[in-house]
Parts: sequence; structure tokens; C-alpha cells
Amino acid sequence: MAPQYKLIMTTCDNQQNASLLAKQLVTLKLAACVNILPTIESVYMWQGEVVQQTETKLFIKTKSDKLSKVISTIKELHNYDVPEIQVLDVTGGNLAYFHWMDEVLN
Repeated sequence: MAPQYKLIMTTCDNQQNASLLAKQLVTLKLAACVNILPTIESVYMWQGEVVQQTETKLFIKTKSDKLSKVISTIKELHNYDVPEIQVLDVTGGNLAYFHWMDEVLN
């Protein structure tokens, strides 16, 4: 049986854009909760150059049936040309939390 819950990670260029994206995902009932880590340091290759910059990390909690809509919404609202979107299967945890997610996302 495929995992029913997903954790999606993405980054934004600042906390304001991260908050806007998080609020939109929760308002649209695409995410039950979004955690925002305000300051991370990222080092990556972009257009042939090594870039080091401060970003904001988002951890988006959702259900599998909402995954494609979450991804399309991130792409639509994000200001990066190529936003990070990584999806992890949630295979266990607090059942009471998952019941809460079910209620919120219905």
C-alpha cells in the first residue's frame, strides 16, 4: 500500500515569500501545516557559478491525493525559475496527528 501522507520540502528567497506560499497552501487546503525555518545557508551551482545565499526552508505536510496540486501551486507561485520540490513518503508517526490532517484536508 502506498504511503498516504507526504512531506514536501522547498526553499524561498526570504521569509515573506515563504509565509505567503505557506498561507496559500493552507488556505487552499492543500497542506495541513507548513513549518518555516527562517534562515538556512544554501550553497549550490547555478548557471555555471557556485552560489551561496540565505534562504528560508519550508516543510509542507499533506496527503498523497493532494500532491500534484501542491506541486503545481508551488511552481505557479514561486519566484525561482527552478524551485526545489522534494517529496518524502511518510511511513509512520502519531496516528492522532494523521487523523487531524485528515480532518483539516477534507
